[in-house]
Amino acid sequence: MDTIVPLANTRSAAAIVSRNIRFLYLEIAFASVLGAIITFNSAFAIRLGAPNELVALLTAGPALVSAIASIPTARFLSRRTRRKAWLFGSLFIYRLGYLGIAFMPILYPVNTAAWLVIWTLALNLPLIFFTNGWHVLLGDLIPSDRRAFVISRRQILWSLGLIVVSALGGEWLYRQPFPLNYELLFGFGFVTVMGSQLFLQLLVVPPHVHLQSETSDLDAPIEPIRMRPPIARQLFNMTIYQIGLSLPSALFNIYYIRSLGATDAWIGFNGAAANLGVIAGYYMWERLLKRHSFGWAQRRATLITWTFPAVVAFIPNLTVILAANFFVNMMHSGVDLANFNVLLNISKPHERAAYISWFNSGINVSIFAATLIGTYLASPWGIAAVMILSVIFRLVGGLLCNFRRVEEPTTGLELKTAD
Repeated sequence: MDTIVPLANTRSAAAIVSRNIRFLYLEIAFASVLGAIITFNSAFAIRLGAPNELVALLTAGPALVSAIASIPTARFLSRRTRRKAWLFGSLFIYRLGYLGIAFMPILYPVNTAAWLVIWTLALNLPLIFFTNGWHVLLGDLIPSDRRAFVISRRQILWSLGLIVVSALGGEWLYRQPFPLNYELLFGFGFVTVMGSQLFLQLLVVPPHVHLQSETSDLDAPIEPIRMRPPIARQLFNMTIYQIGLSLPSALFNIYYIRSLGATDAWIGFNGAAANLGVIAGYYMWERLLKRHSFGWAQRRATLITWTFPAVVAFIPNLTVILAANFFVNMMHSGVDLANFNVLLNISKPHERAAYISWFNSGINVSIFAATLIGTYLASPWGIAAVMILSVIFRLVGGLLCNFRRVEEPTTGLELKTAD
């Protein structure tokens, strides 16, 4: 049964909000364990002998599934009064699928890498229901004056989990025999992530809060949802920027493992360095956002992330790459925190589901296409050339964010810290 209670009826709205926020912190701590293990997907495929094109499909395929299904699933969920069962039920199916990945070498001893990719793509079908609805639900559950702080703290908890599990998981994979090491790691991830499912079920989810007007006239007609200029600018700017992020996305682990000789232990430490950068970045941007708008953060951070593919292209040293990965993820934190909140700030509550689905579709189309194109170009041009192309697109995207600005209705938000 869904626990859907009107916020004003059982206890004070403030108490329910604080309770929900505590559960949001607890659930993401458990979720981070499987999240860290999933980052070894491409390394698993490479160890199984997957060619570069199959590794690219493993990276790009989920984005295509999301792009195709994002808008229709958002429309479907917008008509559901009881969203909780659909959101968390689909998430459970997705997570259950990773228990299947633990048995992949046993179930499919021949062409295991190909089956791993097919299985992973199929898992993303139920995930679409969760992704679109979850972003809207967060906007409903967390008041606007606490949203930046809560999202920042959730991301920090997520990254802390990824740091610990990535480092320990990498060491485990390095020291244990293959493929039993991966099988046991994915099995452990599934068991642990059930803690996240528990706390999600304990959330008090209000029905259709996003359809309520901020005025006293709750019966006033809701205007049609159209692609307004700020939304169009945000989508175009970030699509160009995302192409720069995605062009080399399938090539990093290929390059690290096959060209630089990285071990699974180093892959784990690289993930830990990235997430340590995320934590440092969220602390930094959180404080800057006390004085500046989310758009300000987006404009600054997008102009700096080009440095990472440049380092990979010109300095083939694993230690330097670790340091660069830490730094670039400090900047990614600013982009990620800004993107979500800019979308919420430039949309009305009843528009959020549609706008987020449009944004997700556009971004995921660029992820899918750019990932495959980058992998294709790496054969004749080399991986370094694709990295340089990534530098160019990231810079162009950052410049677009600065010269085709998305103006927010407010200049900043107070970040409350009493949670």
